Amino acid sequence: MKRILPLVILAAVSFVLSPGCAPKKAASAPPAAAAQSPARGAVVFFEGGVKVDGAAPEIGRELGAKVLVETGPGASCEIVFDGKNAIRVSQNAVAALDFSGIVKEVSLKKGGLTSVLRKLGKIADSDSFRVVTGTAIAGVRGTSFCVWADDSTAYVCACNGTVRTIDAKGGNDQVLSAAHHLAREYSKKGDSIGISPAGIEHHSDASVESLAARIGERLDWTKED
Repeated sequence: MKRILPLVILAAVSFVLSPGCAPKKAASAPPAAAAQSPARGAVVFFEGGVKVDGAAPEIGRELGAKVLVETGPGASCEIVFDGKNAIRVSQNAVAALDFSGIVKEVSLKKGGLTSVLRKLGKIADSDSFRVVTGTAIAGVRGTSFCVWADDSTAYVCACNGTVRTIDAKGGNDQVLSAAHHLAREYSKKGDSIGISPAGIEHHSDASVESLAARIGERLDWTKED
């Protein structure tokens, strides 16, 4: 079953990430003024078995500041916010969205998340959006990227732009910049976490392009966003 929103209904969102994705810094309390204006988004498309806070999603209905998205086999859910930002939660995923403060975060328990971000709030020397997994953290100021995770592995791809990554222990700090996909895989090895180059996995040019189209954007694979 597919449902598509003819006219995208959006709500204001501003995402901020502490510098370098460092977990210690990201944990610092956001300014109180920002916390008073929690971000909102809306589901614009879904297919297959999708639950938002335990119930079937409603196209166009405004979401709360904290939302749990769960998808089954072959399912996906797309959320658009602030007119020019879109995320897709892919199949077999569990993603907790927290838009309640100045530091916006997606905790990806498992599965994949693809993002095309064009209109994010900016603070000097800070990233604007982060995805946290059990193995690695990825943060951006506005770009197209993909993250996939399971219990022991995290895959991060800078599809078109720049992504800052760091492992869950605070090591393997990387800045990935590319016009057309540059990826790394973080893997737990006993008590340590290793990092290695990776190819295009869990997503494709077409899947990122289709998400960009949701917000009226077209990716230029010849130059970095």
